[in-house]
Parts: sequence; structure tokens; C-alpha cells
Amino acid sequence: LSYYNEYKSYLRTCSFINMTNKICAKCSQAIPNNWLIFEDRYYHAQCFNCSSCRRVIDVRETFNQNGAQIICGNCNVSVNLPKCLICRQPVQGQRLIYMNQSFHFSCKKCARCGVPFQEGQANDIKILQNGDFLHKTC
Repeated sequence: LSYYNEYKSYLRTCSFINMTNKICAKCSQAIPNNWLIFEDRYYHAQCFNCSSCRRVIDVRETFNQNGAQIICGNCNVSVNLPKCLICRQPVQGQRLIYMNQSFHFSCKKCARCGVPFQEGQANDIKILQNGDFLHKTC
């Protein structure tokens, strides 16, 4: 904006800065309104999402940070759980453990009959020297 003072004795130039336009730390686009701030960085609400599952994180829920990654509470729990050697998914609750490896009961099958094991059958499983799992009845 340029203007003269009342005596028209000098020209002055001023720039107006729109302080509401922030730049999103995730997508690098302008945020015209409704932003989130996390660790002095601005985000669109839809850009504040879990680095693991990509779900938008609500500001009222628990989340964690791992370096530059934001991780929702659900994924943070599963990150710290042992993974099944067969399906690579987190194992919650009962699991089979052999040689420091975890397995879902339903992922591990009897080497003879091919039937998956079930939770509660831990005492009915025989492990051979080669690492095969068998039902005691097979």
C-alpha cells in the first residue's frame, strides 16, 4: 500500500502480511484457517495422520512421535508387540514361542495333518528337533 502523508511530502510503502496463512509441515501447502500446531509446526487437520496406518489423528487422542514420524496410539501398541514369524502381524494375547520366534496359534499348522493349532492347545503340541510342530495325537 502506498500513500502520501497529509502534506504529500513523502511516499511511504507498506506491505500487509496475511498472518493466517501458515504452511503445512506435511504437504507444504498454505493453511488458510483451522490448523493444528505440533512441536512448532503447522498442519492441516487432514494432514496430521499416522505414519504407519495413515489414519487422521484426532487432537484429543493419544499419539507418539518416533523421530519425524507421528504414530497413533493403536499403531504404537502394535509396534511394540512381537510379530508372528509367518504372517508378520503383531501377536496379542496367547502365542506360540519357539527359538525366540512368536507365532499366532492359527498361523502355525501341524506338520503332519495340516490343521492349525488353537489357543489353549499349548500342552498338546510336540516340537520335533527339526522345528516342526505336531499335535501330540498325530
